[in-house]
Amino acid sequence: MKILLINLDSSKDRLEEQKKQFKRLGLKFNRFSATTIQDFTESEYLDLAFNGQRLMKQSELACFLSHQRAWKYVIEQNEPCVILEDDAVLVSDFSILLQQIESIKIPVDFINLEAHGRRKIISKQPSYSLKDYRLFELYLDRSGTGGYILYPQGAQKLLSFMNQRAIGLADEFIYSCHLLNAYQIEPAVLLQSDKCPVYNVQTDINMGSVIGQVKNVVNFELTLSQKINFKYNRIMTQLRLGIYYLKVLFKGVKREIFVDSSRFNQ
Repeated sequence: MKILLINLDSSKDRLEEQKKQFKRLGLKFNRFSATTIQDFTESEYLDLAFNGQRLMKQSELACFLSHQRAWKYVIEQNEPCVILEDDAVLVSDFSILLQQIESIKIPVDFINLEAHGRRKIISKQPSYSLKDYRLFELYLDRSGTGGYILYPQGAQKLLSFMNQRAIGLADEFIYSCHLLNAYQIEPAVLLQSDKCPVYNVQTDINMGSVIGQVKNVVNFELTLSQKINFKYNRIMTQLRLGIYYLKVLFKGVKREIFVDSSRFNQ
């Protein structure tokens, strides 16, 4: 299974740290050059930035477009791929896990690999058991695109979903696509580096979001009409989310995903 590592050309320090991590794991990855705010024009940004619940930062749009390009790559390769951001910290048996996942016998579009410090709604019982891990149906998640496995049919669903819903933050968009046959692995096999202290996991990977480090260069004041539109979008999004929440809560359970720190600290 191919592993795509989304990495900014300017983030050479993160790339070097990932090379060290993958060498320890006995794995190889394909570096996937991240989209930057220089890769789209100001007018292209403005066309896309006003359609969500709030104004998107240029860096947030660049992050979304990086993931979107990765989805297209999965379709081109016609095989499932691991998609990672460059602050991903992985369990020591990640290579063995990938071998086991390749043999699963259930329809899968998307597998979330991480815990992110927030509760999720998952199935009450696992749908599939691997040697040391279990897959639960993932009904509702709210944050985190540090790492996931995407299958070609799942990538196609996400790209088609763009015709139905305005783009936004990458994680918000993915987890709003309820057409995905989505699963959560437990124990979690990935943490974003800034979440490692929460779970008592030691890492040398640089902490902090690249999105927060990128300076947005387009500045302007929102008009009253734009503010009203964002407010409307927030209300409608929360209403849809509330209805879906009630629907899935009856068939699932809301809880945090277990993290076994010993699987990382080896």
